[in-house]
Amino acid sequence: MQVDLVLQNGRFWTGDRSRPHVSRLGVINGMIVGVGDDLDGVTAAVTVDLDGATVLPGFHDAHCHTTSYGLSAEMLDLRDVRGMDAILRAVKMHAQGLPSDAWVIGVGYARGLQVDEHPVAGALDLASGGRPVWLTHASGHMCVVSRSALELLRGHAQGGELPRGFGLDEGGGETGLLTEFEMDLVKDFHGPSSIEHLVDVIEGATRSYAADGITAFTDAGIGCPGIDHSPLEVAAYQTAELRGRLHARAHLMVYSELLHEIGGHTDDRARLGLDLGLHTGLGDGLVAISAVKVWVDGSGIGNTAAKSDQADGGYGGLVADPAALRDLIVEANMSGWQVAVHAMGDAAVDLFLDALDASAPHRRLGAPSPRHRVEHGGLIRRDQVPRLAAHGVLVATQPSFIPEFGDRLRETLLDGGVRVEESFRCASLLAADIPIAGSSDRPVSSSAPLDGIQAMVERLTESGWLYGGNERLSVEEAIVAYTYAGAYGVHAEHRRGVIRTGLDADFAVLADDPTTVDTQRIGEIAVVGTVLGGRPTHDPAGLLARATDIIDDGPRR
Repeated sequence: MQVDLVLQNGRFWTGDRSRPHVSRLGVINGMIVGVGDDLDGVTAAVTVDLDGATVLPGFHDAHCHTTSYGLSAEMLDLRDVRGMDAILRAVKMHAQGLPSDAWVIGVGYARGLQVDEHPVAGALDLASGGRPVWLTHASGHMCVVSRSALELLRGHAQGGELPRGFGLDEGGGETGLLTEFEMDLVKDFHGPSSIEHLVDVIEGATRSYAADGITAFTDAGIGCPGIDHSPLEVAAYQTAELRGRLHARAHLMVYSELLHEIGGHTDDRARLGLDLGLHTGLGDGLVAISAVKVWVDGSGIGNTAAKSDQADGGYGGLVADPAALRDLIVEANMSGWQVAVHAMGDAAVDLFLDALDASAPHRRLGAPSPRHRVEHGGLIRRDQVPRLAAHGVLVATQPSFIPEFGDRLRETLLDGGVRVEESFRCASLLAADIPIAGSSDRPVSSSAPLDGIQAMVERLTESGWLYGGNERLSVEEAIVAYTYAGAYGVHAEHRRGVIRTGLDADFAVLADDPTTVDTQRIGEIAVVGTVLGGRPTHDPAGLLARATDIIDDGPRR
C-alpha cells in the first residue's frame, strides 16, 4: 500500500486515550489512514522528517468573530493603547492620514481606563479635526461616537430624530456612549460590507488562524448589523471556500434576529427558523451552519452582565424582556436549532436553564442531543452546575480573559473577587462531566490557543492575582478543550479533534511539547506548521513544503 504522506520522527500527542502517543502517521486523500505501527510496510509518495517537533490535533477556536477580526486589521487598533490621553493621541494621528470627511473607526479601547470611563463626544471631535469618530469598546458591547458622528446619525434616523437619551448622560450631556442595541444605528448607517470585501477579510483572518495552529473555528454570530457582517455572509464564506481562500473549517452561528416564523404542516413543531426550514447541521466539511446565537446579557469588562446578586436580580443586565428571550430559546430549540446563548452573568444562565426546562416536555425536531451551549459563562453558581450537566450543555470559555482582563473583571464582575470561585469555571465543570471548549472571542482578545492553554493551567491575571486556583486544569485537559471539545461542540467529533485513523488530517506542528515545557513558556511555543485536510496552510520554514506537491485540490471537504 502507498499513501500520500507520512509524518515521522516527531512527538505525536493524539488525544486518543487508547493510543495517546504514536511515532508517525499516514495521510491519504486528506484523511488519516494509519498511526504508529499501522504503517509498518507502507510506502509514501512523500515522507516528512519532523526533526523532533510535536504534533497535536489541529486547534479549534470555539468562539470567535472572524469577519470582525479580519476587518479590525483595517481599523485603528486601540487594544494595547493605555489611558485616555494615549487614546485621543492615537485618534488624532490616525485622523491626520484620512480625508477630511472620512470616518475614524477604531476598536478595542479600555486599557488604562476606569470601569465607567470613556472618551466623550466633544473630545473625539477635537482629536479628529471634526471627522466623525466611532470607537468600539474592548468588550464589543458598547461604543463611543463623536458629535459630528451623532449629527450624521441624526440625519440617518427615521424622522431625523435620535431615540430619547441616545448618546446622552442622565443630565442630558452629550457623551456619545452607546450600549448594546443602541449601537445598531451606527452599524446600520455604515451598512454591510460587500461579499468581495468579506472574502478578503475572511482570508486574512483565517491565514492568521492557521499561523496559530487553528484548523477549525466557530464564528459566534453571522448576519449581525455592521460593516463586519452581511445578510449574505454565508455566501461570502462559500465564495472564500470555492476560491481556496478559506484556511480553516468554518462553523457559523446564525444571529437570532435572522430567525422568523416559518410555515409548514400542522404536524410540524418547527415554527422559528430560516427559509426552507434550514437549521443546525447544514453544510460540508469546510463551511457549515452551527447554532443559533442568542444574546441574553452584556459584558463582564463593560460591567453590564446580568448578575443574580444585583438589586433587580440581574434583569437590568438582560438585553431584552426575559419572557421574550425565554420564548425565543424554546422555539429555536423546538425548531431543530442548537442554541448558543451569550451568558456572561449567572442570571443569564438561569434564564437559559429555565428555557431548557420549559422545552423538555415537547417534541424537538432533529437530533435528540442538541448540545446547547453557554458562550462565556463568566459567572456560574454551584447550584447551576448539575442543571447544566442534566441538559448536556457545553460551555465555551475564554481563558485568556484572565491574563488580559482579569484585574478589571475582579472589579466589574466579581465584586472585588468575592465571586471568583464561580467565574470562568473549568475544573469543576469537567468534574461534573460538562464539556468545556477553549476560545479567544477574537477580536475582543487576540490570544492564540497556546496562550489560552497556558491561561487555563495558570489562571494568573496581569498583576499576578490567582483567579480561582481551584479551577486550574492540567495541560492535557487544556489541550483537549482546544481540540476535541471544540469539535464536539459542533457535532464534528466523528471527523476531527483527535489524531486517529479515519479522521480528517488536521494537525498543528509545534516547536516544543506543551506537556513538558515550563507552563510559563507554553504561550511562547512556535507553531512551525499547520495542516488542514492533509494540506499545509502554514509552513513558514518550508518543513512541510513537499506535502503541498501531492495535494493540489485543497483540503478534503
